[in-house]
Amino acid sequence: MSEVQIDAAAFHRRAKRLLESLKSGRSASGQSFDSVLVIQGRSDEKNPYTKTIATQMWLLGYEFPNTMMLATKSKLYVVASLKKAKILEAIPSVPDGVSLEILVHGKEADKNKEMFGKLVSILKSSGSTIGMVSQETTGGKFVDEWVAEFAASKPSFTEADFGPVLSRVLAVKDDSEIKYEKTASGLCTAVMRDYFIDEMADTFDQEKSITNEKMADRIAAVLSSDKLAKKLFSKVPMLDMAEWSAQPLVLSGGQYDLSHDPESSTALLHAGTVVCTLSMRYFMYNATISRTFMIDPSPDQDKNYSFLLELQKKMLGWMTPGESMGAVQAKAAKYVQDQRPDLTANFVADCGGVTGIEMRDGVHTIAPGNSELLKANMVIALRVGLQDLINAKATDKLSKTYAYQLIDTVVVKEGDAAAEVLTSCSKEPNDVSFFFNEEDTTTGAKPDVKREAKADTKREGNGAGARPSTRKSAILPSKFRSEEKDDESTTRKRREHQKELLSRLLVEGRRRFAGEEGDDGEETRVVKKFESYKRETALPREVRNCKILVDERADSIVLPIYGMAVPFHISTLKNISRNDEGEYVYLRLNLVSPGQGVGKKDGLPVEDPGNTFVRSLTFRSTDIARMNEIYQSITALKRDQIKRETEKAQLADIVQQDRLMPTVGQRPARLPDVFMRPVAEGKRFPSALEIHSNGLRYMAAGRGAGSAVDILFNNIRHLFFQPCDNELLVLIHVHLRNPIMLGKKKIQDIQFYREASDASFDETGNRRRRIRYGDEDEIEAEQEERRRRRQLNKEFKEFAGKIAEASNHEVEVDTPFREVSFNGVPARSNVLLQPTVDCL
Repeated sequence: MSEVQIDAAAFHRRAKRLLESLKSGRSASGQSFDSVLVIQGRSDEKNPYTKTIATQMWLLGYEFPNTMMLATKSKLYVVASLKKAKILEAIPSVPDGVSLEILVHGKEADKNKEMFGKLVSILKSSGSTIGMVSQETTGGKFVDEWVAEFAASKPSFTEADFGPVLSRVLAVKDDSEIKYEKTASGLCTAVMRDYFIDEMADTFDQEKSITNEKMADRIAAVLSSDKLAKKLFSKVPMLDMAEWSAQPLVLSGGQYDLSHDPESSTALLHAGTVVCTLSMRYFMYNATISRTFMIDPSPDQDKNYSFLLELQKKMLGWMTPGESMGAVQAKAAKYVQDQRPDLTANFVADCGGVTGIEMRDGVHTIAPGNSELLKANMVIALRVGLQDLINAKATDKLSKTYAYQLIDTVVVKEGDAAAEVLTSCSKEPNDVSFFFNEEDTTTGAKPDVKREAKADTKREGNGAGARPSTRKSAILPSKFRSEEKDDESTTRKRREHQKELLSRLLVEGRRRFAGEEGDDGEETRVVKKFESYKRETALPREVRNCKILVDERADSIVLPIYGMAVPFHISTLKNISRNDEGEYVYLRLNLVSPGQGVGKKDGLPVEDPGNTFVRSLTFRSTDIARMNEIYQSITALKRDQIKRETEKAQLADIVQQDRLMPTVGQRPARLPDVFMRPVAEGKRFPSALEIHSNGLRYMAAGRGAGSAVDILFNNIRHLFFQPCDNELLVLIHVHLRNPIMLGKKKIQDIQFYREASDASFDETGNRRRRIRYGDEDEIEAEQEERRRRRQLNKEFKEFAGKIAEASNHEVEVDTPFREVSFNGVPARSNVLLQPTVDCL
């Protein structure tokens, strides 16, 4: 209790509201209150939701057992033990706050009797009508002492039920309370959306056997699992303040109890209609969500569910400040009777009520005849349900009876705005319907597809014609015809040499990709197959509208063709274009097909060259916004697909390296204070390069400290040492046989270097410069720099030699010849090219 801290501002603000309600409140018989007495005895874990506990939590933020609160029209008295009294006395007073007096209940009976007598006197001076929470009982030694002391004076007082007035005070939430409600709603949503739906679908898909009760226990264990809690609630602060308000509820298999306190049955989870209800609380503020899931629903079931969803949307619009709760329920009942009279008997009359610290407020319920008014910032667990429904097309006994229930935690907004839904888990029919059984559908004769016969045309060669003359003038390029002949002979030899080099490259390429060679030694091109949906029932429900649909989950585009939904995988799309012509918008989808003759797709391999291929499709519409949305969605889907294919192609030649064997028994040879490029991540920091048994290791420093870059000797193709003569850097360059991953980049060349210049050299002046007025100091600096460069060259060259020795000379050190260097553009920039023994 010593760590308990009470929010003083919230306490005074809420206590002031309590005293104001005391002054203006009336009992059910219209009687006014002179004082309010709220008593809490010992804790009762079996009944955690009481009006008394809710009042303590609302005022103080904590539950205080064996505590009494007496509120008069001008002051608030609290009776508590010594430890609790010290906590309450620490509440500072604020301007326009409530006057608070703390009375201590100790172990001495005489002092306790005197203190209780003082309370009786306060009650008598306040008036004869005492407000009590009459429907709640509490016990304990503290309560017994008060009852014994108050018994003599009790006949002179009139007790009236103050519970409804407290409910009205607690029903309207402030900003901090709504924040807790939103967090609790987010917890319920995360468990339902990211855990239960996947568990249920996996259970049905793999035909596992599990009871409803066992499934509910799995859901309840989410909070106690660190792994799941981290996955589901990573953004929730102070997760230890989250707990279950009630045991999760799972109903299926024809047994649907939609009362307030049902329990999951021990029957097996049935693949028909599944109702799941979750209630969680955060900082003692409750939120509830309930969803109904349909497995292979019939058309009648779809119709009933869609109607229930529409009813809930109507009720959200009716829930405005000033509307009575009974009127909202009456409108819902009338809507059912007018729109679907066949469901009148199935409609659940109780449509929820206010929630908060109390999970369910018995006063503010959306029930028939309730005259309580809705107010802004009320948080309500809105419930709509249909029970005892009959499925005439049920294929098994357990699916014959079913029920639907939707519960969302909503907050009433100001003005005429509809109530805001806090539990954002989707409840659209397409998101709660699962199809596991393929329907055997018989279709009529398909129209014959006319295929255009494509004549194979073969170009006939014209024979080996004479090589055209390259001479563009009658004037000879040289005075001597022999020189022209020599030039033609040199050109012929160069062409023959180029052909020889090309044949070598082809042979080497075939040898490297021997695993993909055909019988004739040439590479066989693989026919790629794309599958959008495994079965027709897996198509989204929206395809019934016969509109263009972009299904991002299946990476497909569903196009309406002659009244049928035809899916195209995004990989079959080459590009898309949009054109505006008058009042119409045209979308042209160009598809990938063989024989296009241009681009990288030329010569696309196919299983049957005689097939007919669709090259393009054009759609026209006057709905500009809809077509723009489709165009943007398809473009984004194609862009993501190209990005995935590019990343996959980049990682195609990555070869898994062997493990580096660290040197044991002695310290490995090290080259300290060197930088590596490219940099793994973040800023560059110097570190050490080490030689181990079968490779090199560079320990990254800085933000990526602890990550090592390992290079094995058997993966090094070339090792270069570049001295710092006429250079700013001295470096060791490693060219790899197979690229490695450095962070998220594919790297085949790595350099380890050190700067040759000394940035720490002080040229601002010192004692030597003050007494020497010539250029001696500059000459000495140049000599020092040359000495430092020689030292760096020696250090790096010796380390490169140690690498060659450690690899048993499988890797040899190569040094570029700067004397024969020249400028060139091997890539995109002009650089200095230096040849070596084996490379350029």
